[in-house]
Amino acid sequence: MINGLVLTIPGQELIDLLDRRAAYHRRKAEWWQRESERDASEQTEENPVLPTHMCENEAERHEWRAEVLAFMRERIEPAEIYRLGERDLAFGELLPAAPWCVEQAEYEERNGIAFNLEQLTKRLGRLALATN
Repeated sequence: MINGLVLTIPGQELIDLLDRRAAYHRRKAEWWQRESERDASEQTEENPVLPTHMCENEAERHEWRAEVLAFMRERIEPAEIYRLGERDLAFGELLPAAPWCVEQAEYEERNGIAFNLEQLTKRLGRLALATN
């Protein structure tokens, strides 16, 4: 018996999926690299010049993800069958991209908790000072 949902994926299909994700990250790294090289003369209202350090960081992040996915892909046996859980699927970026509204809701949930904890901590600090 397996706890949770586990998907069975043939090795060759897994290789193809990882190849596509790595290619996506390579394209994004190239785009960010081009953005880092733009200057003010190329700026438009719709496409402003972004800070160089931000572009370089994003390019590096996408290059790293492409390398991670390629590393994983090189270790997949095409003739084998792989059983992947939710964490495996997320790490390999094998699930369809979430729509913007879902990403936004998850972001707000994660950061809302942190914000509320910060506010609670500040209130407790003020109460502690007031009682002393």
